Amino acid sequence: MLGPLDGYRVLELTSTVSGPYAGMVLADQGADVIKVEPPGIGDLGRFMGSIRNGMAGMFSVLNKNKRFLALDLKDKDDLDIFFKLVETADVLIENYRPGVVKKIGIDYENLKKYNHELIYLSLTGYGQTGPYKNRRVYDPLIQATVGSAAAQNEKKPEFFRSVIFDKVSGLTSAQAITAALLEKEKTGNGQYISISMLDSALYYLWPDVWWSRIWLEDGSIHAGELADYFPIFNAKDKPIIIALVADPHFEALCLLIDINLHEDPKFSTFAQRLVNQEELVEVINSYLMKIDSDTLCKEFDKLGIPVAAVNQLDEVHLDEQIIFQGSLVEPSHPIAGKMRLPRPPADFGVEGVFPKRHAMELGHHCREILSEINIENIHIARLEQREEAAKKLMQDFQLSQVDKNE
Repeated sequence: MLGPLDGYRVLELTSTVSGPYAGMVLADQGADVIKVEPPGIGDLGRFMGSIRNGMAGMFSVLNKNKRFLALDLKDKDDLDIFFKLVETADVLIENYRPGVVKKIGIDYENLKKYNHELIYLSLTGYGQTGPYKNRRVYDPLIQATVGSAAAQNEKKPEFFRSVIFDKVSGLTSAQAITAALLEKEKTGNGQYISISMLDSALYYLWPDVWWSRIWLEDGSIHAGELADYFPIFNAKDKPIIIALVADPHFEALCLLIDINLHEDPKFSTFAQRLVNQEELVEVINSYLMKIDSDTLCKEFDKLGIPVAAVNQLDEVHLDEQIIFQGSLVEPSHPIAGKMRLPRPPADFGVEGVFPKRHAMELGHHCREILSEINIENIHIARLEQREEAAKKLMQDFQLSQVDKNE
């Protein structure tokens, strides 16, 4: 399983979600992503969410297909090893707070001395400059700043139940890196790229969430908010979404369930249906609640009416379309056992076992990676001994936490 980025090496100095997501995309597309973590604890994502046999579920998804190395970049010997690794890399991704990499000596200006072709991407919350640059950032803070929380509910702001902008900025970073790799093929030069969650979120939200606020002068025609176009209806067994934007679709629905709402001026046009949506949903629900969702979806499909049943989280993997496409796979993790995760959306015609590698323990590939860059065995052994001692301490800590909960 090679992929279009086979042959490129990426050093990932990131933690939690945004940076690991960027690295995951590149790794899934074939890049040799080496995750460089601080010794002892490593990426804090290793301890977030559900955990089995010491392996966190979220971490295992975000860090598949990578290799793992632990280096203390404040230690001179470890830093020298890191510099040798930089010489072999095409890309470096970091998500330290602004100014930290310069203090350590791993900023772009210093590292390009070792590799002038290096593409260096910094991923931050609010950016490298400005009044918010040093704020500690969590995804809900970005959701608050960019207006998405208010967009869900103006009177009582609500967050997406997902760290959406962590992932959006990760995707944005991965795309920027591949574009920079294309440019490097033309020029032979590396470059510095700065990506912020703030800018990524605004770029992502603007076309639809702000579509009523794009034109700044008088004379625009307001068409309501896109999020209000798709009310949720209730079938007998579960909710369904029916997109009743087109008048012919609404008329077809009315004829199917034998009501004449399409002739009522309150509902005959999309604009009127939007104004009277609450009443419309109540009336239609009184008919739909007698019929199961599967039957409704099949009947609406025949009529060309856009529809989908609302799956609960534990039903998604049972959806017939997801099963047919093989969108989800259930490999066995060597540490934590059987798991479920999605295939990458673009497969590029690549065949083979997915994932090629599973997320592993901190420093798992130390000897393999350092042998490739001709690091002497005495240094490799030192790092292996350090990680073994740290692993023992972490196992003891996790056992103590289990004892507390029993």
